[in-house]
Amino acid sequence: MSTKICLLITLLFPLLIKAQTAEEVINKNIKYGGGAKLWKTVRTITSSGEYNYSGAKFPFRTYAQAPNLYKFVVPLQGKYYAQGFNGKNGWKIDAFKNETRPTTLTGSAARAMANEADVEIEPALVNYRLKGHRATLEAKTVVGGKNCFNVKLVRKTGETEHYFFDDSTFELRMKTAVAKNPEMGGEVISTTYSDYRNVSGLKFAFKSVSKMKDQTFLTITVDKVVLNVAIAANEFDKVTN
Repeated sequence: MSTKICLLITLLFPLLIKAQTAEEVINKNIKYGGGAKLWKTVRTITSSGEYNYSGAKFPFRTYAQAPNLYKFVVPLQGKYYAQGFNGKNGWKIDAFKNETRPTTLTGSAARAMANEADVEIEPALVNYRLKGHRATLEAKTVVGGKNCFNVKLVRKTGETEHYFFDDSTFELRMKTAVAKNPEMGGEVISTTYSDYRNVSGLKFAFKSVSKMKDQTFLTITVDKVVLNVAIAANEFDKVTN
């Protein structure tokens, strides 16, 4: 074996170990959450609860259907905000601003939900390699007094996210990423997750708190999550309040 090849192996070996460790952490988190096989059985997810935007409270409903259809509605006192993605194009309407017709969204804007949700029903970390994402393990970090593994995920599209997993339970405690919502001006959002509950074998965080520049701007409290309930075929094209 040539000296150059030996040197290359020496340089790459720590990176290979690092990648394998990142994958192991991700797999343990997926197992904690119910497992990849169970996620494959999920066709729809509906949820409801409350958004608290800097003290202003609104009820919400979300609808998701595999693989990548999504919609959420925030109704209040006869008005509403709604946004959706039908697998090809997106739309949004803000009746609080007296809008009467939805605005069509295309390209990256079509998937940029104002509530920062992914339109894909399956979590990004499940089968992340098959999706074209890359993961590496960064230095451990303390989150809320807990030691956490810090996994850096670079999506196929180039977006970078950091996931912080409790180093003993492997539950996701925090995620940081550049805001999807264009109104956030490309700022980094950190979201902490808590109150994990079992729903048909899968674990969901029933509370999340999002901060920007150390200031809390959104707290989500979930009341209910239901899996595999029938959703009308045209639900993701409709504007409903």
